[in-house]
Amino acid sequence: MKNKLSTILFHAEEIVSALFLSVTVSVVILNVILRYGFRSGLFWVEEIATTAFIWSVFIGAAAVYKRRMHIGIDLITRLFPESFQRVIAVIIDLMMVLINGYVCYLSVLMIQSNRLKTTPVLNIPSIYVNLAITIGFGLIMLHAIGFVYQDIKLIVQAGLSSEPPAEIASE
Repeated sequence: MKNKLSTILFHAEEIVSALFLSVTVSVVILNVILRYGFRSGLFWVEEIATTAFIWSVFIGAAAVYKRRMHIGIDLITRLFPESFQRVIAVIIDLMMVLINGYVCYLSVLMIQSNRLKTTPVLNIPSIYVNLAITIGFGLIMLHAIGFVYQDIKLIVQAGLSSEPPAEIASE
């Protein structure tokens, strides 16, 4: 039971993102069928589809970052010698913490300044749309903090190791 719960929690971002993407696709397909089959569509579909897509993108971005699948992250690191790559990884992860933390902070300010606004069709408070930005960038920031910890731990372990790094041992 514990393994199943931890697996679900580990994949929570992917699950949530997939659910929002499913909502987006489902309501758009439903509206296409209604428009072409019955010559009448639902007035609220575009707003729901757009909101669900926004959530899918920001939560999905956090899921991709969690797996270190963003192309620019390892591209910069590979430009340096192997011995220096761990230090560069820590620097990049620290920059990600700062940048994503700042964007998260800005999104909170945006939510506060737009707290009285509602969506045009369904009059849903805009906080439910804008909160996707805060949560998405907040999750990326949390993952970046975890990566900083992991990278520093690897550096410390490599420094405490009595064996020289592979590139030195082969000389």
